[in-house]
Amino acid sequence: MAGEREHIREIEEVLSGARSVRDDIVVQSWLRCIDTHRLDPARPTEAYIVPDTQLREHREQSERLIAIARSGLETLFKQVAGQNYVLLLADAKGVTVDFLGDPLFMDQLRTAGLYLGSEWSESRTGTCGVGSCIVTGEAMTIHQTDHFDTTHTPLSCTAAPIFDTNGELTAVLDISLLRSPQPKVSQNLALHLVTASARRIELANLMAQMHSEWVLRFSRSPEFLDVDPEAAIALDASGRILGTTRGGALLLAQAGGVDWRLSSPIGQPISRYLDMDIDDLPNLTRGRPTEERLVFGRNGSALFAHAIE
Repeated sequence: MAGEREHIREIEEVLSGARSVRDDIVVQSWLRCIDTHRLDPARPTEAYIVPDTQLREHREQSERLIAIARSGLETLFKQVAGQNYVLLLADAKGVTVDFLGDPLFMDQLRTAGLYLGSEWSESRTGTCGVGSCIVTGEAMTIHQTDHFDTTHTPLSCTAAPIFDTNGELTAVLDISLLRSPQPKVSQNLALHLVTASARRIELANLMAQMHSEWVLRFSRSPEFLDVDPEAAIALDASGRILGTTRGGALLLAQAGGVDWRLSSPIGQPISRYLDMDIDDLPNLTRGRPTEERLVFGRNGSALFAHAIE
């Protein structure tokens, strides 16, 4: 109880404008919890699992993404095997549509909301990995007392957004612990792993949806271009951009000297951002050595590119 009172007092101090040692992303979420969501830190609420009929609807709407992401979830789960992590794939409303966890702890996981069908929207749950990631579109760790609701302060939740080919947030990949070491930096590796997995899921989704179009994949390193690219875009036969991964949108904006938040690349010619056009794509296939597949941004930056017909 003393810990709960201290947590509520800290939130009240933040509301009054006091300086906080919390990450700014946490402070801003706490303010939203009070001002926008009208949540009360003194009234903790249990984790919420949506009814089965509602869960089926959410899963049906995310069916394609679940199938594409499943391999990535299983790979990530193997990487953290033995560390008691739980993996959640939530849709854009914060409902968990797929998850992987240790069968020995299923009752505890369900009670904590780390379970299939749990809703982690910020408006219901307060500051949390999934919900706050949906609001901001940024990868983050919400560690223990970063959570707004004292029900969830034992948890450590690290989440990364997954964007569709049009740049809209479509899901969140979360890796959580029922209990974790005290320092927040203990989750830095988890943040790296979940961000990399989200990037690969976006790449797989782009390849699946644009299988009949040109896809151009990018890397700053020639060694990783063909095996683990950083970003990708899809082009039609005239060289116009049909879709991107989040990394692709950021990369194009940087190369073209534009603000990615104000200007979508969808429908734009590739020549607006890179010093190339559709006729250059055959020279960027695997027929040439990786280190020779260079493209240049309008800002002068250089990237290695791999074109897939």
